[in-house]
Amino acid sequence: MKLLDRLCAGALFVLAIVDCWLVPRGYTGRIWIFGSGLALLFAAMLNLLRIRNGRGVPGLKLFCITANVNMLVFVIALMASIGRVRTQQHPQMPLIGALLLLETGFSLGRSA
Repeated sequence: MKLLDRLCAGALFVLAIVDCWLVPRGYTGRIWIFGSGLALLFAAMLNLLRIRNGRGVPGLKLFCITANVNMLVFVIALMASIGRVRTQQHPQMPLIGALLLLETGFSLGRSA
């Protein structure tokens, strides 16, 4: 399970970096897209820190749960706001949602 936890957190990290790199330069609202990618990157980094340090950092598990749930709610709200058709055109969004759901479950589980 720890390997799957690492894979999910690593995938979130890579997807967040790619998301930040692919922000369209000509779009006027690009700072919001970039900010969303950064928030996802910070959530991924918290998960990687939780995996690496286990019980060593007090409160880290709670911060991971909070970050994962907040980002999951954000992704669900984003998918709901753009609709099913546009969500299907961007399959990375349901993938990120699934990864965040898994990371939330891992965060809620027993600490290593």
